[in-house]
Amino acid sequence: RTSASATRSVRPNRATITLNFSGADSVPSGAGSRVAMRADSIRKRIAALGIPRDSIFTGSRAYWWRGRVIVDFGPVRCGRVAPNNGCYEQVRDTIYRVSESIEVRISDVSKVGDVIDALLALRITDISPIQFGATDIREAQNSALREATEQARAKAELIAAASGNHLGRILSLSTSADDGGGYRNRAYGELADVMVSGASESPLGGTRITAPAITISATVFGRWRLDPAK
Repeated sequence: RTSASATRSVRPNRATITLNFSGADSVPSGAGSRVAMRADSIRKRIAALGIPRDSIFTGSRAYWWRGRVIVDFGPVRCGRVAPNNGCYEQVRDTIYRVSESIEVRISDVSKVGDVIDALLALRITDISPIQFGATDIREAQNSALREATEQARAKAELIAAASGNHLGRILSLSTSADDGGGYRNRAYGELADVMVSGASESPLGGTRITAPAITISATVFGRWRLDPAK
């Protein structure tokens, strides 16, 4: 039994940014209107950068009330003032806070910095780490898989030769570990989006994002028959 892994790096050609914002008012409809107006401003500003409107999604999947509307209470104030400037009754105003999120999918990674600048100009600071991805990784996957397969066989041949035996036919060859054998770990994922938590400032005044390379990993598990040397 042998296993081997190989990796390849590809440049990302897409990015996803998720932003969160909220609006508050004394009634739910007012808070919802504030959020709607702010969402419209965000969509217009991002669309002006050349991002198609069908690439700007409302990120919230929750029901209108559940998970999106938080009922809070304002500071204590005097509801009824007494003649001696005292307070007959203390009250607290009810505040409804509606939260929303928008997901922006960018097919031109060179525009990521411009989108960040546009959001900051709108005072949107709750921005999730950027997710970079690649749409076509087949060539990198195939290359990594081929190398991992060759390495797994080379290891098996070395073990067989060192033990004075001969490597026989293949019993199994897979990217998944054999649960009946000694390998308990699973094969590595083919692609994981890279999370970037920071941005660097460009000398020209805008935000410049350096997109990291995406690592493609392939792991091959093999079982061979071990025959006595002739």
